[in-house]
Amino acid sequence: MTRKTKRKSKPQPSPLAAVLDRFVLPVIRAEEEPGCDGSSIDLPGPESDDHPCVRGLLRGGWMLHARPLPVDDTRTLLRLTLLSGYIISECPSAVILLGNLLEPTPFQIRTHYQLGLVGEICIGCDLTVRDGDEPFVHRRISEMRQLMDDLHLLMPLRIPHHLDWRSVQDLEISWQDLPHQDLGGFLDEGLKVPRSERTPLTLLRVAHGLERWQDVLKLLREHPDELPAREHAPLKCLALHELNRWLPAIRAAKEGGIRHGRFPEMEWASPIYLHALIQAGDEIEALRILGKHEPDEPATYDWLRGLAFHHAGDREQAGAAFHRHFGRWPCDILGVTTAAMLDEEE
Repeated sequence: MTRKTKRKSKPQPSPLAAVLDRFVLPVIRAEEEPGCDGSSIDLPGPESDDHPCVRGLLRGGWMLHARPLPVDDTRTLLRLTLLSGYIISECPSAVILLGNLLEPTPFQIRTHYQLGLVGEICIGCDLTVRDGDEPFVHRRISEMRQLMDDLHLLMPLRIPHHLDWRSVQDLEISWQDLPHQDLGGFLDEGLKVPRSERTPLTLLRVAHGLERWQDVLKLLREHPDELPAREHAPLKCLALHELNRWLPAIRAAKEGGIRHGRFPEMEWASPIYLHALIQAGDEIEALRILGKHEPDEPATYDWLRGLAFHHAGDREQAGAAFHRHFGRWPCDILGVTTAAMLDEEE
């Protein structure tokens, strides 16, 4: 009499993981940052009630997180979230300002405990998808990446203390482990200790996030080896710009290797450098760098053109440039206010 052995059944693939495999992974691979190892689906453990998810680094350095949630037999809620960075100074007003900017878009700020705890800013959207909606998902993820590329250039002019998420990845002290309830005190104490005992990069990021621009300059000056000048030239330019020191900001950018308005390895001209040129009275050079309007350029270019033309006395071209900018960022409240003040001055 032979004994029959019971075969172990292979685990069935998760329907939600299949949604990620069909709807999200192909998009991430098409939009992925060059040089990435590739994204894969994170599956929860057998005892977990959690859902699978996938993470990917999109072009421009934007970290995308996607998680599917079941709706019914034919539909799935796809939750897309993109990490922008951190805001730790004047967080409520900055979040309101950012929320206003996003108002005309399909995206909104993700509210979660990390926002209140460590100032983490994410944007995202929820999509209810079914078979055949793959092109719709691809379009939304592509729009999100393009939005962040554009917003990344507007942010220094509107929320200069916004910290890019990549800038806090390799600190001497983990960002999560910092005393977020008293970052000002942490910075004060860090500046009091001997230079050899400091954590200069951590202190620099905290000073930037708290808008303590004099301390940013102090740290850059006192730690030239740990904080190389050329690498941190954009931040030095920003700090001087926020102190209304236009000519030193321009010099800092030039010492950092800026050419034709672009810092090394940057695709677009620096909005802070261009704004410093305009404020210093060299609007002609700013306009030369900006060139003629191109359909695929950042909307920030038209904002800067508007300012430069206004300073040059060409109100007609200034108005046209502002009109194009507000066509893409209609809820740019600070921009609207500034343009209104310029009209009042006229």
